[in-house]
Amino acid sequence: MKKKIVPKKVAGFKVPKSVRKSSLLRNMLASRTGRQMLARALVAGANAAAAVLTDERADVRKPGKISGRRRALAASVAGEAIESATAAAIDVVTSPTRALFKANAKAKEGRIFPEPVTH
Repeated sequence: MKKKIVPKKVAGFKVPKSVRKSSLLRNMLASRTGRQMLARALVAGANAAAAVLTDERADVRKPGKISGRRRALAASVAGEAIESATAAAIDVVTSPTRALFKANAKAKEGRIFPEPVTH
């Protein structure tokens, strides 16, 4: 029987089959650097979502009956938290590679150094 790398449920939440079967995710989990990158992305995403959710939202937390408007506001806050978490996680994963792509582009231009190097 094949060893499962990604479980069907994590912390009570179902992991989609496309994520569990992802070769990119498997390769990242197989290396220490990949695991560190994923961990940093998860922490950054959680921090960004927590920052959105802890903002003062007086119109959402008013006591009384829950109206359709407040439900919509709560849903928009949840959407904002997810969007912020996703953006932060993507930034953590892509930021180390941006420098590599920029260096590669400069190398292709033939101008790695600003001035010619003489010995």
